[in-house]
Amino acid sequence: MSATSIEELHDDCLYYVFQFLPTEDRINFAQVCKRFRQFFINQCGGKYREFTLDKDSTRMELIQFCTCREVVTSLTIDLDHFNTARCFRNYGCVAPENCFAILCQTLAGMIGLEHLVVNQLFFLITPVVKPFDQILAAVGHLPKLTRLEIHARDDCSLDQLSQLRHLENLQLLVPKIPLATLVKSCKSNGNLSSLHLGYACVQKNLRDIVPYCKNIEVFKFGMSANSSEYLPLAMLPKLRELSYCGVRRSGSFEPLLSALAAKSQLTHLSIDGGSLTLQEASQLVRIQSLRQCKCFCSSTECVEMLSLLANLEELCLSMSCPLDISNALLAIIANCTNLKLLRIARGNVSTNVLEDAIRLKNTKAKKNTQNAIVLEVDK
Repeated sequence: MSATSIEELHDDCLYYVFQFLPTEDRINFAQVCKRFRQFFINQCGGKYREFTLDKDSTRMELIQFCTCREVVTSLTIDLDHFNTARCFRNYGCVAPENCFAILCQTLAGMIGLEHLVVNQLFFLITPVVKPFDQILAAVGHLPKLTRLEIHARDDCSLDQLSQLRHLENLQLLVPKIPLATLVKSCKSNGNLSSLHLGYACVQKNLRDIVPYCKNIEVFKFGMSANSSEYLPLAMLPKLRELSYCGVRRSGSFEPLLSALAAKSQLTHLSIDGGSLTLQEASQLVRIQSLRQCKCFCSSTECVEMLSLLANLEELCLSMSCPLDISNALLAIIANCTNLKLLRIARGNVSTNVLEDAIRLKNTKAKKNTQNAIVLEVDK
């Protein structure tokens, strides 16, 4: 029996018609009925599963993205799209308040959204009030949203952060956040396993956050504080990876490293800021569970001490002064039998000597079916 209307056409016929339609007509096509909208999603949805709304996104892209909202799993929102300070610029949306309202309505229907990134990386002038809070309020009920990243250049309101209940991975690279907001968010997300806080975002209040982070395995942060203010991190029962970035006081990690050594559960440690003192290094090498380590050293003694990390698999080392550390590295190569990667990011080394030592060890490792070592030296 022949079709009496276009709605009765077989999908193959619809596809034949669809491929000849320009973008605007395809959008109109999707608005005819549920079947046509689903057909549009089947044909175009793959493009929007992982989508970025940035300053160059067009109105047509935004409409198509909104139409395919149920299939979106990863979304990045660049708030510069809504910037009205367009001197010498011609990008962004013409009516930011209307576009932002449409975006928030769309977010509420993204039942498949798993990963959300919201960026404000440039100076922002917009009539949109509290954009971060409006976005967080729109996605607060989404059951699959487990990863959230917020990057803000300026102070921003995150009062709605605690409305999210299913987060497992939270990254807040913002100038600051009220302690009460951060505590409420950690408390309402009991499955949080990874927490990344921008430098000084913590504001020396780790003791208030830690009691609500019992499932944290990965913690990244930065703050200049006294030794005692870092110690609460040792109370995290599941902590496996710890990363620090930024300025810190000399020797301030000694008590924390000592406490972590007593538990011996840490597998990844990165201290990107401030050279290890001998006292800190002596505590660090007691963490025999370490598999990956990144740190700064200021003496050959500190470097050679790292050879005591028997289970180390990757080491990234930077020197804060131009010392020849070749012999100290030879001790690491000889003693760390599980080492797979040795990266020297900054330091004075004899590359030929190290390469010869690694070549000899790799030859022996091959015979004993052990891991070979890769040497990387930044010049």
